[in-house]
Amino acid sequence: MTPLKRRIFFAVTILFPVVFLVCLELALRWFNYGDDVSLFKRREIRGQTYYQMNPDVKFRYFGTTHFAPATSPAYFQVPKPKGVYRIFCLGGSTTVGYPYYYNGSFSTYLFDRLGAIFPQKKIEIINLGITATNSFTALDIVRELSGYQPDLVIDYDGHNEFYGALGVASHQTIGSFRFVNLAYLRLIRFRTFQLLRDAIEKGGGVFGGTDNSVSRGTEMERLARGRYVTCGSSLYNSAYSMFRENLEDLKEYCRLAHIPVILGTQVSNLRDQPPFISNNSPELNVQQKIQFLRLYKNALEFQSKNVLDSAAVLYQAAIALDSLYADAHYRFAQCLDAEGRGTEALHQYSLARDCDELRFRTDSKFNNLIRSMDDHEYCFVADIEADFKALSPDSLIGYNLITEHLHPNSRGYFDIAESFARTMRRHGLLATQQEWSSNDTINDDKLWEERSVTELDERMAARHKEILTSGWPFKEGAIAPYAVPDTTVLGRIAQKEASGELDWRKAHEEVIRFYQRQGDRNELEREYKALLSQIPLDLDLYIDLARVYFQGKNFDAMINILNRSIEIYPTIQAYRTLGDVLLLQKGDPIGSLRYYEKVDDFYQSPKERIQNGYAISFAYAKAGEFEKAKARLQGLLKMVPDFQPAQQLLMEVNRDLGKKSTSE
Repeated sequence: MTPLKRRIFFAVTILFPVVFLVCLELALRWFNYGDDVSLFKRREIRGQTYYQMNPDVKFRYFGTTHFAPATSPAYFQVPKPKGVYRIFCLGGSTTVGYPYYYNGSFSTYLFDRLGAIFPQKKIEIINLGITATNSFTALDIVRELSGYQPDLVIDYDGHNEFYGALGVASHQTIGSFRFVNLAYLRLIRFRTFQLLRDAIEKGGGVFGGTDNSVSRGTEMERLARGRYVTCGSSLYNSAYSMFRENLEDLKEYCRLAHIPVILGTQVSNLRDQPPFISNNSPELNVQQKIQFLRLYKNALEFQSKNVLDSAAVLYQAAIALDSLYADAHYRFAQCLDAEGRGTEALHQYSLARDCDELRFRTDSKFNNLIRSMDDHEYCFVADIEADFKALSPDSLIGYNLITEHLHPNSRGYFDIAESFARTMRRHGLLATQQEWSSNDTINDDKLWEERSVTELDERMAARHKEILTSGWPFKEGAIAPYAVPDTTVLGRIAQKEASGELDWRKAHEEVIRFYQRQGDRNELEREYKALLSQIPLDLDLYIDLARVYFQGKNFDAMINILNRSIEIYPTIQAYRTLGDVLLLQKGDPIGSLRYYEKVDDFYQSPKERIQNGYAISFAYAKAGEFEKAKARLQGLLKMVPDFQPAQQLLMEVNRDLGKKSTSE
């Protein structure tokens, strides 16, 4: 071969597989093979392009599993409108707002709080939380966010580091090496790789295939059952190392992209949640185990008889033998707690959580790692755990703020939002510290009273919690049947939502119909506000809420909600209604004209032209602009010569013009 032919031969040899893979990828996309796992989907609404979180992004993290976590309904525009401050929230089920829907999440409470503090600012908060995901997902998502112009990223992660998607102890994992997980998250975007994954799954159940040993129960059970992790073990250290590197990479990416990021320490139920799995230290010999069990059982007996001082002494002796047995710490903490020794009890409750071998709750070491990430420049930490302790009796976090083992109740989510807002204020995010000081005077009680969570949301959340805690790891056995004794209307609707018969929106629409029959305007207002908190582009909701305000003669609120609808999308109905309210209810003809005159910009049927033309003529007359009123009325009468209201009004206008001319 000549040198030229040899070079051509080598070039073809090298390029052939590349060309083949490119053609295969294009063909697979053409035939819609696999899943579009892009982070966002484009959507046209009234001629405007919006982006919304893609529900199929879950396939990046859960393979071909049937698990279907909800994704936020929030829309946002690209490019970002001028003056908008955009926040993206990342994390797992707590970020999502479980056991509530997104209107009960900290992101919604934060949006309401920031809006109350800075009503003049345009703020967007997009919740990108996905249930059962961890810092791998947060890092994966944040690498894509710079193109969507974030001003701030909030990440609440840590609880799912062991059992969340790609976690080291999860059944939904592809290996224990971090670089493999990162490579997988890059490659899964290609349909060619999805084809390879599917072929391997069919052959051997790799890449997140279904584990037949875990085929029932909640997603918690499917991901974690049987995978227990001893504190300080190699598996524990591997998870800690991956978490540290993921946070460091996330922090560095945000620094390079000049995007501030706030990390939140993790909160969980210390006082009221016993450890799920307790085991003896693997370093104990047989004799030590026997001695430990004797002390532990004797302590249990004393505690059952409420002889707490003796029980505490025995628990302390047992812990001296084996400091890794979680339940011994928990029961020792209960004894101390009952005796009013809160500080000592807190230490033992924390150790009980830290030694729990079913690692659903972030332990102290992981939380301290989160705290260490604060660089006071681009990465900041909201110490939510410390804030929750300050809000709890004796600093012992329990059912006062947590629904089960780690998900907050409504007040807990409200307080998380306050913690993030406080961190923003401390570091001058969104506004200068001087602006924060002068504006942050809101009343927390009033803000809480106006929250978007309704009684129906509380009922649905209670049912979600009941279903979750009826199975493993809270109880052995199958999930409890869906039948519930609550026979109230709200109870039945909550049950239908929990069983999948209704989605969140349809459940609220059903309860709205109930309140309409009852004539309960206060609850109707709350329900419409809940829907608008998550579906702010639905103009019908604004009109329906305005109707509720009108029926209650709350005209100021009606004017405000209709003006909000105009900011979303101007409609002839909103302008006409605003003009009517200002003219007829507020006695402000000049103010009404600002809206009536906008009506001319819209297409109108002949009947509408007559009705709207008469309304604006009447407003001109009341405002003393008789010449404009006369011109409008004459135009109307050319269209409908026998329109008596216009004839009558024209006579009055001519009379007023005559009086005005005489006086001049």
